[in-house]
Amino acid sequence: MIRRFILFVAVICSVITIYGAEQNKTLFEYPVVPDTMTTLENRSNYFVAHFWEKCNLSKPFADEALLASAIEDYIVFFQYANKTVVKSSVNDLMNKAQSNMSNFWKIANVVEDLMYSPGAPYQSDEAYLFFVNNIMRSSRVKKGEKQRYQAQVERINNNQIGVEAQDFKFRDADGKEQNLYSIETPTLILIFEDKDCVDCSIARLRLSTNVAINNLISSGQLSILSISADNYSKEWGDAAKASSPQWINAASHEAHDRYDLRVSPAIYVLDGEKKIINKNISADAIISALDR
Repeated sequence: MIRRFILFVAVICSVITIYGAEQNKTLFEYPVVPDTMTTLENRSNYFVAHFWEKCNLSKPFADEALLASAIEDYIVFFQYANKTVVKSSVNDLMNKAQSNMSNFWKIANVVEDLMYSPGAPYQSDEAYLFFVNNIMRSSRVKKGEKQRYQAQVERINNNQIGVEAQDFKFRDADGKEQNLYSIETPTLILIFEDKDCVDCSIARLRLSTNVAINNLISSGQLSILSISADNYSKEWGDAAKASSPQWINAASHEAHDRYDLRVSPAIYVLDGEKKIINKNISADAIISALDR
């Protein structure tokens, strides 16, 4: 295991060096990390901190594809760098980019695609907020333009691990109106499903047929609330009960408006006080945790 980790670090460090050498394939000259820096974190810190130094942020970007590639090359190393270094680098980038607001918005849009949009390859709420906070602070960004980002900030903050989950009303499979906080159980799993989502169907099958999970539900230690954005109908309720009779199957548009649902299925785990203890966890991860 140690040898594999050392090899992994060596490969990542080599990649950083290669990024700095292949200047003909980049939008601007990337930093070359000094050979005296040998640890992954130190090399990543240097690369992130100095990444934009050779980029003229006041000059219009001629090649948006290369810009997107550069931003991806930049943020891929956030996970290895110190958080303070990343925050400082992002602040510096977004402040300087305001010398050309067209560039500023191009950067903001690419970052949103890479870090916040559904299926984004580099989802990190904390790092994404470094960019968004700069947008919100900018005197050059109009109030109307900030509203969408303010909604993102609120949704991210309201769905962080450790905070109390947002309450919402729903109709269960029998047509009865309930709300999230009326469910009393030591552990509650919320599953937000899309009707045409294959992964949602697989997750439902994996969880609903697991013996350990069904035993916990039967003993009152666990509840599973499956939430659909469909409108309630008797046909929907009958089908939901047939597929997972031990679950609480719910129809609710309100819930989908309040939760971060960038992955599908979006699965949240709440404790007895309705605090979020895990989010965007897979069905297999839940099963593995119960099998320990």
